[in-house]
Amino acid sequence: MLDFNLSADTNADPSGLYDLIIIGGGPAGLTAGLYAARYKLKTLMLEKAFAAGGQLTATEWVENYPGFPEPVLGQKLAQDMEAQAKLFGLQIVNEAVTQVELAGNIKKVRTDYNLWQAKAILITTGASSRKLGIRDEDQYTGKGISYCATCDGPFYPDKFVAVIGGGNSAFEESLFLAKYASRIILIHRSDNFRADKILQERVKANPKIELLTHTSVQEIDFREPGNKKLILMDLISQETRELEIDGLFVFIGNVPNTAIFEGQIDLEAGYIVTDRKHQTSLEGVWAAGDVEAKALRQVATAVGDGACAAYWIHKYVDEWEEDL
Repeated sequence: MLDFNLSADTNADPSGLYDLIIIGGGPAGLTAGLYAARYKLKTLMLEKAFAAGGQLTATEWVENYPGFPEPVLGQKLAQDMEAQAKLFGLQIVNEAVTQVELAGNIKKVRTDYNLWQAKAILITTGASSRKLGIRDEDQYTGKGISYCATCDGPFYPDKFVAVIGGGNSAFEESLFLAKYASRIILIHRSDNFRADKILQERVKANPKIELLTHTSVQEIDFREPGNKKLILMDLISQETRELEIDGLFVFIGNVPNTAIFEGQIDLEAGYIVTDRKHQTSLEGVWAAGDVEAKALRQVATAVGDGACAAYWIHKYVDEWEEDL
């Protein structure tokens, strides 16, 4: 059984000055924490969830991470990353960041409970699932609408579920849902899927999964628990029809978690703009992983981003001390 440590680090001291504060505990942050701690930087990670790992904790299997010839459980990989970083001295506190003051020589990070200060900041807040943006979506989130098949798939044994999306996540999660649901319909606005070809082949070969293209969801009608319906529109004929389902899973991309940084650092479509050193537009502030404006967002790239950022941060901290 996985055994996440849910307690805050008892050595963490809000009255002290840290070399580095990492905001967010996904693969990029954990890797940076590992490297920074090995550089002997006094490093604190602030993670709002009870367990570090970011989106890894909601991923069943990771099969494209180097060094693992067999697929590795996402939660297990996250747990191992966290344990390794802590072994070298990374301190992790489970507090949600509410405000940051990034200008100046000393950076300030406020949570619901404390004010933390550091010489450098690394932002690894990642991204959250994008929503459809249609009426009643928020109302039925967790009550028939889900954004995580690993979390909620087991609630639909022998049920009929709909999946919306056309990328890797939609196809990967459809395959996972096929372990439980008796029937899955994958809905996409076109027949041009962004998912990797190997995933498309697996989905098309699965008899439980049906592809419905050139279709969008217009309305959600989950008012009657035993009679959940989607109102679908055929984008070619413009005709609408009802589809009765037991549950809906949405995988249409992600939204960067950068709201608290707006107005302090440069953003591009919400993502943080960085240079080749992963430094942001503000001195002493770096970003790594899925929160960056970049082309590819994978566990492997997040790990590389975190390692690279930590290298340049330790150089910066050395010079910071010399300038005092």
